[in-house]
Amino acid sequence: MTSTRSAIQITESEEKLVNRTQVVATAAVYAAMYVVLVLAFSPISYGVINLRVANILIGLIPLIGWPAILGQALGVFIANQSALGDTLGPIDLINVIPSFVFSWVLWKLRNKSVFLGLTLYSVALGISVSYALNYAFNLPLVVEIPQVTAGIFIATAVLGYLLYKAVYRSGILQRRFGT
Repeated sequence: MTSTRSAIQITESEEKLVNRTQVVATAAVYAAMYVVLVLAFSPISYGVINLRVANILIGLIPLIGWPAILGQALGVFIANQSALGDTLGPIDLINVIPSFVFSWVLWKLRNKSVFLGLTLYSVALGISVSYALNYAFNLPLVVEIPQVTAGIFIATAVLGYLLYKAVYRSGILQRRFGT
């Protein structure tokens, strides 16, 4: 008795749909993790301290790629809502733009220097958030820029880089995302 097997053929359009679905799902999971970490550590996530533990996740961007870039921007957008505890109000939503741009810069630098990309992200967001704090609370930029940048740098460039190295060595995300 012979058995016949029917091969499942996936068309190109179906494959694109699967890929898009994976990108959206990964971005949503990344954004959700980011928001949960911001809220869990909300006393230090907002305002002049601005030590967002969630920024550690940025170390995954070089390994995940576009889904993480989109998830980072979405996570920042959601976490920066006044209803969730952001004291700056709507002005803080402007920080979604440098977050998206410098997440992309980090991803582009992934084969040259991940640490440089994380540092550039930290400096750009440090300046951007400091200007938002200055606008909202009239805080002096000469104090805010170094203070806010230091908090972002610790979470992003130091701890995010340690996460990147640990996950990179494990090879888990490279197998999944092919980076």
